[in-house]
Amino acid sequence: MKKLILLLITLTTFTNVSYASFPVTETQQTDIVECDNTELPRNRESSPIWGVLSLTCAILSILLIPNFYAMFIAALLGVIFGAIGFNKKLKGLAITGFILGLPMTIISGVVVFIIWAFREA
Repeated sequence: MKKLILLLITLTTFTNVSYASFPVTETQQTDIVECDNTELPRNRESSPIWGVLSLTCAILSILLIPNFYAMFIAALLGVIFGAIGFNKKLKGLAITGFILGLPMTIISGVVVFIIWAFREA
């Protein structure tokens, strides 16, 4: 009974006290601004983004060992990002992610194939 009364008091308080912290209006004004000198962001050649992605996906695949389907996807992404990172200047992280991701891809691929092959109809 005490919990029910506390719940009712809490709900009443929230409905009476909560309000929008910004003015709410029915109509909105939208301005479209065009700019001619926009530039797309570019990765620097020395940015190790592919290596970081490869290593992150490879470590994530290790953490996802109980779920072989997710492990396979994360490990495969680690191998793909590592292979892309081989062409860049800084490739230490890409090599590490590739080396960690490749066995995890093979192991999880074999387990997924076995699960798929011996599933019950």
